[in-house]
Amino acid sequence: MKNTLINEELIIRYFSGNSSEEDRRTLFSWLNESPENEQQLFLLKDIYDAGITSQLYDEAQTNEGWLKLQKKTAQIKRAKTPQIRRPHWTEHIRRYAAILVIGFISGMLLVHLNQESLQTEEAGANIVGICEIKTEKGERVMVTLPDGSTVKLNACSYLSYPTDFGKETRQLQFNGEGYFDVQTNSDMPFVVQTSGLNIKAYGTTFNIKAYVDENVVETTLVKGVVTIENERHQNIVTLKPAQVVTIPKKLIATARNEEQSVAKKDDVNIEVVKEITKKSEQKAVLIDKIEPAVYTSWKDDRWIIKSESLESLAKKMERKYDVTFSFDDEASKRYIFSGTLKDYPLEQILEVVRLNAPIQYVVKEKSVTIREDKKMKHKFKQLIQSP
Repeated sequence: MKNTLINEELIIRYFSGNSSEEDRRTLFSWLNESPENEQQLFLLKDIYDAGITSQLYDEAQTNEGWLKLQKKTAQIKRAKTPQIRRPHWTEHIRRYAAILVIGFISGMLLVHLNQESLQTEEAGANIVGICEIKTEKGERVMVTLPDGSTVKLNACSYLSYPTDFGKETRQLQFNGEGYFDVQTNSDMPFVVQTSGLNIKAYGTTFNIKAYVDENVVETTLVKGVVTIENERHQNIVTLKPAQVVTIPKKLIATARNEEQSVAKKDDVNIEVVKEITKKSEQKAVLIDKIEPAVYTSWKDDRWIIKSESLESLAKKMERKYDVTFSFDDEASKRYIFSGTLKDYPLEQILEVVRLNAPIQYVVKEKSVTIREDKKMKHKFKQLIQSP
């Protein structure tokens, strides 16, 4: 076969059970032509193993199709002499993961060194200083606070706290995204101040997403209890495990302005509603019985995606891979994805997206441009609709 795009279409047809006898002969012939073709096939298998699916694909027959093709591949491989071992894509992934681990450890060392130097300098003068930690695009770090609590910071996040944190108070400033594992202390609440809110806990695990360039503050409770208050310490909502609340920043600002104009504190409140219809910018939305890993998997080596638009995913990939995304059209932003991805390099993630939605992408240095491929969109629909 001469065209890589045609190869992928053929494989997709095979997986979906829509290939003809001629397709199958062509595929097996192409597979036997060169080691590079076989390597490409196994790259596609890794991509399908990532588990990501879009609304354009019939996933049910993918695994069955793969098993059949794998059996045929094994027959072809046995006929070859001699056999040459080539690095599997997972080996490249391991190397990439090792780089991430080194960067992660370096970040942790820098954080601890900064903390120790500040504490040493301030100890003699008995003056309370401020520890500040900031992550850039492509960075994640683990911070251990003086009270033993830990915070995993995602990219583009900021955390600050006093050097005497845990002696009289446990209060810190935060923006970005962080996974908090709080040491229990029933006498001293752990308070995260962010975007006009106080998120209070005594000993629990929760995730906060409060980026400066996003319009909402999202708090996900994994275990324990978390109370969210306004700046005047009025209770807005108390979370239970497997709940997430999304509070629009516009709503926080509106409530703050109203507080300044009313005589009684009790006259002001942020209304929290259950998610019945789609989220509104004027409502704080509480969702029950969630799968917490969907909201916290950014910190792990497997990224869980659930009904998320390509536009939303692009924002996360910008922070994760230190790149900038742009879209040439509105249609490409709206494709919805669900599934689980390993911690692959950027271009492999983009290949996953391209094989599951009719889009094309161009990577130039640290910029990624995405556009809808109308011809491929038509072909995808034909594949799904064909008997």
